[in-house]
Amino acid sequence: MKKAIPAWAKPTEKIKTVRNVIGKVGIVPVVAPSAGYDLDWDDTLVPVAPNYYAIEHAVLRCAYAGCTSIWIVANDDTTPLIRHRIGDFIQDPVYLRRMAKLRPSWQRRDVPVQYVPMPPEHRTKDDCLAWTCLYGAFTAYWVSIQISKWVTPKRFYVSFPLSMQDADFMRPYRKEVIDAKNIVLTHDSKSILTGDPVDFTFTDDQMTEGVNKFKEVSESFVFAEPEEEREHFKENFTLEKVFEPLIYEDHTSYELPWRYDMYSWDGYCEYLGSEERKEIKHPGPLVISYREYSPMGLDVEFSLDEDD
Repeated sequence: MKKAIPAWAKPTEKIKTVRNVIGKVGIVPVVAPSAGYDLDWDDTLVPVAPNYYAIEHAVLRCAYAGCTSIWIVANDDTTPLIRHRIGDFIQDPVYLRRMAKLRPSWQRRDVPVQYVPMPPEHRTKDDCLAWTCLYGAFTAYWVSIQISKWVTPKRFYVSFPLSMQDADFMRPYRKEVIDAKNIVLTHDSKSILTGDPVDFTFTDDQMTEGVNKFKEVSESFVFAEPEEEREHFKENFTLEKVFEPLIYEDHTSYELPWRYDMYSWDGYCEYLGSEERKEIKHPGPLVISYREYSPMGLDVEFSLDEDD
């Protein structure tokens, strides 16, 4: 006779929810081919609303998608400017609107923001946006697995900084980000599968397969000229050529109500002349503003030696 399983031993909906939250991170690929703005700073720092920049809008989309952390892939000369605007963390806008009876701050949830520099040996892939996405995911996975296998991400939500859309579009689909194998956002038949920089998700297994493909090609260019290698990755490793074979055929698709591709000056001008740009505004300093985590303490002996 089998013993009845006690209620406390059964997986509750709360446990399932916590399990689903763990393992989905946002990737914001800043390292990309030039959009032709010819600015003294990175193209992702163009304004999309008063006191509101494209990179901030991309980070906000990751937060609305329910990402537990956000990894921005940017070169060392760009990271200080971006970090000055975003800081070490942002607030989850969904949790921020939930009001507790006693203290509303109890309902808030921080979303850490990590900055991933592109190593010098990978500078030949600066014009390859697909590699930037995969490298950000690989770094997030590698850093997490050093801590524990239980915090390693299983889903990666890619938010392209110069692809303008509703920030809160993914809010109703937070659960689907972890449950679905792949989510592909589309607009006018354009998506990541057609080579257009539209937000999508991929798994850790797809990340591993994509990184291995890049490694195989990189090893064949050991004695090649850097410019030759750069041109090869730019032409042969476009978004559709890399991710179309990786994305599962039974992926989940959602149609965006509107979207503007600002990876060109004409696309940016089209966005500025649209009616949708009037809907875009800064989410407020409680969500995004420059904030730092408390620094770690220094060793006492080391501090005393410094004073001496």
